[in-house]
Amino acid sequence: MPTLPGLPGAEQLLAVLIGGAVGSVARFLVGHIFGNWFGATFPWATLVVNSTGSIWLGYIATMTILKPGTIDPNMRLLLTTGFAGGFTTYSSFTFETLALYQRGEFDLVPLNIVCNLILGFLGAWLGIVIARLT
Repeated sequence: MPTLPGLPGAEQLLAVLIGGAVGSVARFLVGHIFGNWFGATFPWATLVVNSTGSIWLGYIATMTILKPGTIDPNMRLLLTTGFAGGFTTYSSFTFETLALYQRGEFDLVPLNIVCNLILGFLGAWLGIVIARLT
């Protein structure tokens, strides 16, 4: 299939499309499950997906660097840009933090920001460590 200059090919687009669809559905399911378990007092689901998504992205990105050729380039797109992009929710994080502020839950605003940032960094680091150990 011919492509326009500078644009990705159909296989790359399909990889991102499939990964994004699966990641988005996984995100929806995590949100549903955590909403049932913990309610809506604190955005636990967003914290969980951002943290685990950071582990995932750290692991996949490091594996492609440490062990070149172990992950097909299109599979890497599916797992990173597609799945991780559909699964993690920075926009939800910012919106939910603002919602906490607007509801007057001023003690939860910095907690949500700090937890997402720290767990995100720790998650990426953990993914790198796991990739290096495998």
